[in-house]
Amino acid sequence: MNYITFEQAWAYGGPLMWVLAFFSVWSLALILFLWFAQRRGACVPDAVARVKAAKDPAAEGGRIADRLMAQVEWLADIAAIAPLVGLLVTVLGMFQAFGGIASDVSAGAKPVVLAQGVSQAIVTTIFGLAVAIPSLVAYAFFRRRAQKRIAEIEESAA
Repeated sequence: MNYITFEQAWAYGGPLMWVLAFFSVWSLALILFLWFAQRRGACVPDAVARVKAAKDPAAEGGRIADRLMAQVEWLADIAAIAPLVGLLVTVLGMFQAFGGIASDVSAGAKPVVLAQGVSQAIVTTIFGLAVAIPSLVAYAFFRRRAQKRIAEIEESAA
């Protein structure tokens, strides 16, 4: 079995690997932010005080709930976009591999050339999924946590 180093995989991916790296860092930053921001002691007492002090408690509660859920939605967006970026690079890589074979038919292109091009292109899909899967798991966790915090705020404010 042939192994590929991280540096080789990065080189195969091209410039869009930087986009995937950005999504990876952004996802990690969001996870850390949500871990601390959605703690019970961090958000519930302040939210309850805001709801009780509001002229329209229901509207204020709705705004707080929307804000909590909107913070979590970014993880779902990253989980949806990252594999598409990886797939885009894969399709571009396959286009390049097939184009290279088509232009080199007279020289007797070998299937090995196609296999190498496709394997290089698939690297970015792997990176996209490596960013998307943890982001989606974190999204599910923090969505449930936000719903729990919203219920606690409603219960405490009532």
